[in-house]
Amino acid sequence: MAEVAYCVKCKAKNEMKNGKEVKMKNGRPALKGECSVCGTGMYKILSSKK
Repeated sequence: MAEVAYCVKCKAKNEMKNGKEVKMKNGRPALKGECSVCGTGMYKILSSKK
């Protein structure tokens, strides 16, 4: 699953590699991974709708 997220270091939307679904403290789902270009950590908040 190639998810696209915003990279703060590259200042552009890039593909996220090694993306894993995690749950934030408030219970909302999110994706945590690395930028495929520079390797910086990326975080994308997902919709809580089912």
